[in-house]
Amino acid sequence: MEDPCNPFALPGHPNHTTGQKMNDLCTEILLLVFEELDLPDKLALARVCRRFNEITMPIIYHTLPLERLLGEKTAQEILPGRQENAFTHTQRLLIGGGFKRDITPDDIKRFLSNSKKLQSVNYIYSPGRGEKPICPWKQIYDMGVYLREGNAKLYIDNFTPTNPIDEVWKDRGFPPVADIGKSLISLKMGHTHVPRSESSLQILKKLLLRTPLLEIFHYIDCRGPRVPARQFNFEEGQRLPPFKDLMLKNYDWKHNAEEVNLHWDFSRIRSLALLMIPVYKFLQSVPASELAQLQHLHAEDYSEPTEHLNPKLATEGLYALVKKHIKSLQTLNISCITQYFNIDALLVHAKSLTKLVFRDHSVSSNSRQHCPVLSAQSLGILSKSLTLLESLEIDMDHRTFPEACLLALCQFSRLHTLVLHTQTVIETDSNHRPGQDPDLTRAYDCFTMLVKKRLGPTKWQRVVINVGGWQARDANPRDGRENSEAYTYYGTCVSQRCFVLEASASGEMDRIYEEFSPIPLTLFHGNLKTGKRLPSNVETTKEKVHKARGSSS
Repeated sequence: MEDPCNPFALPGHPNHTTGQKMNDLCTEILLLVFEELDLPDKLALARVCRRFNEITMPIIYHTLPLERLLGEKTAQEILPGRQENAFTHTQRLLIGGGFKRDITPDDIKRFLSNSKKLQSVNYIYSPGRGEKPICPWKQIYDMGVYLREGNAKLYIDNFTPTNPIDEVWKDRGFPPVADIGKSLISLKMGHTHVPRSESSLQILKKLLLRTPLLEIFHYIDCRGPRVPARQFNFEEGQRLPPFKDLMLKNYDWKHNAEEVNLHWDFSRIRSLALLMIPVYKFLQSVPASELAQLQHLHAEDYSEPTEHLNPKLATEGLYALVKKHIKSLQTLNISCITQYFNIDALLVHAKSLTKLVFRDHSVSSNSRQHCPVLSAQSLGILSKSLTLLESLEIDMDHRTFPEACLLALCQFSRLHTLVLHTQTVIETDSNHRPGQDPDLTRAYDCFTMLVKKRLGPTKWQRVVINVGGWQARDANPRDGRENSEAYTYYGTCVSQRCFVLEASASGEMDRIYEEFSPIPLTLFHGNLKTGKRLPSNVETTKEKVHKARGSSS
């Protein structure tokens, strides 16, 4: 009989005695080995012997999606053994994100009330598909109460402050005066559009004031066109908790320096995102010294048309903040007027910067107009200084073949992810012969040069050439889309395309394709450095088009 504890015993082969068995190893080593296995292998090991079962069960149930425990069955139909393992071993609980079934408040209450080692709960809010939607405010409060005694941490994503609050909570006044601040650590609002209501904003403010341990707060106001944004209105003695990670999107920042000093606390801030807000007004009211410890900064300015000087002032303020005040940035993502942001501010963070997005926010609708871009000389300086940079996203001029810029990009020693935004080379009054694709040809030439001229051990993992201003945006997963992302575009452009170069893990094979193309295409499959194409079952662009035209005719 084969010994299941012998690592050298293969199925169907006789067991050769080696004197070494897995069961002889100490528990610490077995834990390290078992953690690297896939779930089916862990389940198989759990059936080998009692010792392996005791080691693997805490690993299997350490992180548990509640949907996996419930499956398609009701709570009463769950196998007792499976339920008890979950109650005993689960340390991190995931709720939501699956769409096979709704998770009811009773399901959540039942698990939280019986868990013994729970340390954190990641909850993706969903209003439910039933006739009676789940009140988000009550849901947060109830979960905070269940978790309070065990000191588990609560992380909430996709939060939507819908109205109205159900009648019971209206009478009691939400949130009730109770200590739920020990559990709520992260609150991220979702992109789902909800009816505008000042009462919901003030209720959100009350919730923030009663959660002193809240570290992560992402505010998103999904306003429509020509609809003014909103902001918190503070009363005397009200002060928000000291956030470590703060994102404000479509927030109408009109707080002056005195209001900031009384009601905001930036003493612990490490990550800051200012999206579609008047950045100049923010920098004018928040002391730069309080932002000195920032490690991640994302800024996209928005100012009213009448405030035409603010974009320039915002860029100058960001430049001064990055160069003179912030000590060590790891990621920087800014859209600004690039001519007022000198690259010497980037060189200050040469020993820490790993990701850089540096774009000009003035997108021209004229395809003949030059784009404000970094020069080849500036890229050469950055390539010698930013030795830790791994990801870069910049603009590229469409008017000329950017050979010098591409050569400079090849000099970054650790750069493996690159996104280049450019305008189309197709002119509105130009005539191209059938079958010609100037944007594809230019993208293919750029990819080829980037691969052939790249020196050193670091290879390209992903290179994107974004033509015509495509932007990634979050799609509502409940609108029937299978993908969690969709693409939209801005500006008046002749062509909107997204070409991608991806390399295999070994770096020996490259693949070029057009992302979100009407017809799924693999344009190249092989090695760009040698020019050798590899056999592929995927048809070429021309074959796909001819077949599509033939079937339609």
